Amino acid sequence: MIAISIRVRVLFRALAAPGLLVTLSLLSAPSTCIAAAQNAPAGGTSWTPARTPDGQPDLQGFWTAAVAGTYDLTDPRGGEIRLEEVALAARGIVRTPNPSRIIDPPDGKIPYQPWAAAKHDDLQAHADNPTRPEHIDTQNRCLPDGPLRDLLHGAFRIVQVPGYFLVLGEENYGYRAVPLDGRPHLGQDVKLWMGDPRGHWEGTSLVIDVTNLNGKPRLDMVANFYSERARFIERFTPSGPDTFDYEVTVEDPGVYTRPWTLAARFKRAHPADYEIFEDACHEGEQSADRMLIPAGTASKPDR
Repeated sequence: MIAISIRVRVLFRALAAPGLLVTLSLLSAPSTCIAAAQNAPAGGTSWTPARTPDGQPDLQGFWTAAVAGTYDLTDPRGGEIRLEEVALAARGIVRTPNPSRIIDPPDGKIPYQPWAAAKHDDLQAHADNPTRPEHIDTQNRCLPDGPLRDLLHGAFRIVQVPGYFLVLGEENYGYRAVPLDGRPHLGQDVKLWMGDPRGHWEGTSLVIDVTNLNGKPRLDMVANFYSERARFIERFTPSGPDTFDYEVTVEDPGVYTRPWTLAARFKRAHPADYEIFEDACHEGEQSADRMLIPAGTASKPDR
């Protein structure tokens, strides 16, 4: 039997191999704690934040989701947690799902149109067993995560300067410069991985309207998705000196039957002198296509 202590970015099918024991260093939280941490509604606080020199509520610093991970929006955990549960399932141990990040609809599910639900079900069924290139998560190819998933993926830094709100992600090139001067959106023919954001303050909440998305990133590893017609309305609301609440409403009339809303709480992640590391992931990336498993085989062949 082989014992491995591992922190991973993607799910390896090697865990299914007989005689392989995988141990991970993880911080697990009870589902009730996770629900309280991630679904705190934005705008529900009377806390008064400090202000930047130009008058913006001050959200500057390094942040991470209180419940991080983008394996599944409806059962939030990271890929490393999924790795652990695969190993536990092989021993007959099944984990209890976490509360969904989605607060509307009340059932915690994304309201797909029938064709979109069928597409998602097929992609989800192959999330751990990809047999075609489209089964492989865009994050595993080190492509940009899009504005929503990038926040939940890992740590990021907020910088505020006159006229702009900057979000600097630590992984998958998640950089955003949000203008606050009321300028119009780009033309509809311009489509971007991170979309075209426009922000304004409503009290102490920053509201960001994101359009011009290219629809290529996934929302999570189990292939929840949107199209280039999607629009995100995000709200960043300070809730304490070391926390803020986030809500995003996603609308996409070609994919969903109605808009839906996700909520998450964020906490401070690093000291002020921390430096974001270079995540040069996409350059020379060769591993994603090696995840493909020929249909009808139990495991991928040696290459």
